[in-house]
Amino acid sequence: MKYLFEPVNLTQLVKFLKNPQITDLLIGIEDLTPGFILKLSVAKVNQYLTRKNQGKISLKITRIFHETELETLEETLKSIKLENVKFIFYSDLAVYQILRAMGYANKLVYDAYTYTTNLLDCNLYSQFNRYITISNQISFDELNAILNQMSTPAIIYGFGKSIIFYSRRPLLKNYFLYRKQEYDEHAKNYYLQEEFRKGKHHLYEDLNGTYLYEENFYYLFSELTQLKMVDYAIIESVDLNSKTYDLVVDAYLNKRFAILEQAHLPLYKGMLLEKSILLKGDGLLDE
Repeated sequence: MKYLFEPVNLTQLVKFLKNPQITDLLIGIEDLTPGFILKLSVAKVNQYLTRKNQGKISLKITRIFHETELETLEETLKSIKLENVKFIFYSDLAVYQILRAMGYANKLVYDAYTYTTNLLDCNLYSQFNRYITISNQISFDELNAILNQMSTPAIIYGFGKSIIFYSRRPLLKNYFLYRKQEYDEHAKNYYLQEEFRKGKHHLYEDLNGTYLYEENFYYLFSELTQLKMVDYAIIESVDLNSKTYDLVVDAYLNKRFAILEQAHLPLYKGMLLEKSILLKGDGLLDE
């Protein structure tokens, strides 16, 4: 199993590109990628999509686009050196149609983890993509059962903070307007605390909408050796500085959980130990 790492900043991206142990990196593109991930301009992305780095960088283009944006989207995609990209993660089927017409169907990864929660959908989408990512919102038993019946290998989430709420509306900005308080649209340090719980959830907003993240870091570690039909695990960097993420990367590359513990992060298994409510029936994976 290989890992897809998400560098926190440009300095770390350059360092990771030089590291022979790191074979796969995942970054975003400004205006095309939602949420917390390193996002670069097309010009800057092309600067690193060289023959030397060919096959090491994958792009996350997981925005949902309006019909009026599709012409501009196609122009932007055509301006990227996609011939040097490893994989292209997407959620909007319009991205699929455009990139398929451009001849890049063999690089496409369907990444919509609220949909890929059952065997039927996973196998269906895998038929016309290079890979699909399987949801991290199901239990480990359900994840394992799906993988055991997959027709082709998949990509899973190995570490990170999951988005538990998303809205395309600028909820954070509207809140501050309603309260007549100053709002810094460039700040990334807003948190939401529930009335009767101590934990804080990171509340983040960009041009694509508002995101609410889980309080703790979801992770798979020793369980990874039990899984079949997995080619890659995504190791996300949400809410981490580069020093802490270096420890996370080191832990997974060297398979040493003690290194991950040194990061002193609030780790938890999330849905892994509980039966999911997202699947219909009594755990039947193809319903």
